[in-house]
Amino acid sequence: MSREESGEPGAPEDPVDALYEEAEQTLDDGEFEDALSLFEDVLREDPEHWGAALRRAECLHLLWHTDEALEAVRALRPPEDEEDDPDRVDLEGRILEATGDAARAERCFIEAHELDPETYPLPVRLSDHDFRTLLDRVLESMPPAIRQAVEEVPVVVESRPTAEMAGKEPHLTPEILGLFVGTPVGESTQAPSGYGDVVLLFQRNLERIGRNRAEVQREVRITLLHEYGHYLGFDEEDLEHLGLG
Repeated sequence: MSREESGEPGAPEDPVDALYEEAEQTLDDGEFEDALSLFEDVLREDPEHWGAALRRAECLHLLWHTDEALEAVRALRPPEDEEDDPDRVDLEGRILEATGDAARAERCFIEAHELDPETYPLPVRLSDHDFRTLLDRVLESMPPAIRQAVEEVPVVVESRPTAEMAGKEPHLTPEILGLFVGTPVGESTQAPSGYGDVVLLFQRNLERIGRNRAEVQREVRITLLHEYGHYLGFDEEDLEHLGLG
């Protein structure tokens, strides 16, 4: 790799490092197209920059360029006699899940856990019945305004987002936990989605983000509060102020 280390205080930052940091921040901000372009700029300057290559694959995944993302992440596999990188293995699992290959995805998640159990806990897998029971418990605990909103806009549980859904809902990524689809209170226009007014929850993504059942339940609650907040007319800044960003 081309990362230069200097022990001199005040040494100028390597321009490739600065570009990589900009790309990372852009990815964190959810600007996936711009982040992809920046990571590709890094790779033009330093074709051996492993981190940029991995993040480029992640951007492709988040933009639903799934086949290209899978090819890119697999190109970073080490030789068979070397230990794999858990970040790479986990990303391959997430990309495989986006393709619908749950069995291979699960093997990747297990491998990532074995390589780094602290960073990559095993997904908490629940049956459809168990997830519905957990969801009902969460809904019962909601504030009255949200319970009233649920009567007007139902919750629909899907296993995972799909590219077909993303074609109708441009804010949908393979990693999203939930999404309000429809017309917020006080607005009259509605884009066709195929769903009507609903809040979508994506079970496999929610299961993967929690370390145990209690954490999954907490994430379901936060996601529902966020998405019903959108239905009630709150924007992202409002939700951030409420601690639901």
